[in-house]
Amino acid sequence: MKDSINMDTVQQTIQTYDKIAHDYCTKTRQAKFLDWEETYIKKLMSYIPTPRPLILDVGCADGRHSIMIDRNGGKATGIDLSKSMLIEARALHPKGNFRQMDMRELTFNDHFFDGLWSSGSIYHVTKADVKKVIKEFRRVLKPGGVAAINFKLGQGEGMQANPKSYSGSPRYFAYYTEDEMKDIFASFGFEELNSCTYPEEMFGENNQMMWFRREVPPVP
Repeated sequence: MKDSINMDTVQQTIQTYDKIAHDYCTKTRQAKFLDWEETYIKKLMSYIPTPRPLILDVGCADGRHSIMIDRNGGKATGIDLSKSMLIEARALHPKGNFRQMDMRELTFNDHFFDGLWSSGSIYHVTKADVKKVIKEFRRVLKPGGVAAINFKLGQGEGMQANPKSYSGSPRYFAYYTEDEMKDIFASFGFEELNSCTYPEEMFGENNQMMWFRREVPPVP
């Protein structure tokens, strides 16, 4: 029963994004969002010494972050579960690499990516499932790879009929404290590199950005 309930919450959230995709993408391409997001993407890239690093853009939406990754020296692969979002992404970034995929069950090989960017996505799965997500992040990242994660600050989780962003568009949200997210990542062998809070006026609620490095196995 638990799995069926969880699937319902995921499907409801995806159905909502399929309906609001164009309007959502238009609103999130405002300069006030783009400037902050590119600053955070540049910070991600600064932690990765590899030339032209492969970066997984999780929950890529309209592909704007993939564009930023590509123009800041990376090579992005964007994934999203919403077909409508992927249509927006391919229209905005025709040369981009986009795939429909569930972040809880990534189909990439182990140790494939140098870095990972997840904005506006990790808080749409249950707290029970977030461990599956981070386990997959660890699996597809190379040792020493870096993940940049955005999440909502707070407590609790559940389906919201009228969320603060885009009211009237039911979606599932899970909230975390900074220490809670740090502990979850640490349990999968990630070291915190940096953390900062988005300006509240951008989203009407507090969003946190954190950067983590995947452990490098010790040399025998």
